[in-house]
Amino acid sequence: MVVPMNAVNQADQTLHSLAQLLALTAMQWLPSRPDDSQTNLCWNSDRHRLEGRPFTHNGHQLRLVIDMNTFTLQFIDEREHISATFSPENRTPADALIWWTSQMQAWGMAGGNPLNYQLDQPPVAAQAVYKRPAELLTWAHWRTTANAALKTLNEWSGRESDIRIWPHHFDTGVYYAQTDPDGREKAAIWAGYAIADSVCSEPYFYLSGYQRGQAVGFGAAPALSAGQWRVGPDWQGALLPISEAADTAHIALFFQESYSWLAETGLPDWINSVEDRR
Repeated sequence: MVVPMNAVNQADQTLHSLAQLLALTAMQWLPSRPDDSQTNLCWNSDRHRLEGRPFTHNGHQLRLVIDMNTFTLQFIDEREHISATFSPENRTPADALIWWTSQMQAWGMAGGNPLNYQLDQPPVAAQAVYKRPAELLTWAHWRTTANAALKTLNEWSGRESDIRIWPHHFDTGVYYAQTDPDGREKAAIWAGYAIADSVCSEPYFYLSGYQRGQAVGFGAAPALSAGQWRVGPDWQGALLPISEAADTAHIALFFQESYSWLAETGLPDWINSVEDRR
């Protein structure tokens, strides 16, 4: 498919900006986790929305979502009732933050806990005006494709990982870790779908990994049938730009070939369970 890349990148920037409020909500209401996963998000392809994690207020399970159909921020409860909503169209990130802060105060929450990460630069400047992205459907297509591809990788590899969007870099990802007898992480493989950045000028699928105390020889990896190995200052691992992702089978092949090399050769201490690649 022909991808309107500039428009998809613009959609990523807009939604990345709005997603910071979902993460900020988690920082107020949820306990911190060792991996900071309390702030990560879910792409709900059935309801066509980005969802923050649920929290409890006055006996109700609430969550902040970005609804793509209406292009609004919504606090919804377990019955899908909307308790508060904000339309960012023709408003600024500063306006959105004022709305969010007033909602926190109305619920008796000061809202003073900052994010546990810092963006290199804001995806949308504080006084810039939000516009409804022209390619929300295309954006949704690729996030849905990413969810499906990573679910397939979980099943094919025999590994388990939640498929989540991390608000810092706004990538959809999975993370497979292995530990030593003392419970310390000794190796990991991670895979996902990233927005355009210094590594690639368009969104891309990726896979990489590490082993404690030993560099991974990505430069010695054999060529991939789909995608490529990249060894540079910004990225070391496998990469498949969406413009080269012909179909879901192509994406699955990319993940399977790159995972296989890392698990079987690139990470000598990686232990493949009997369920791997079942």
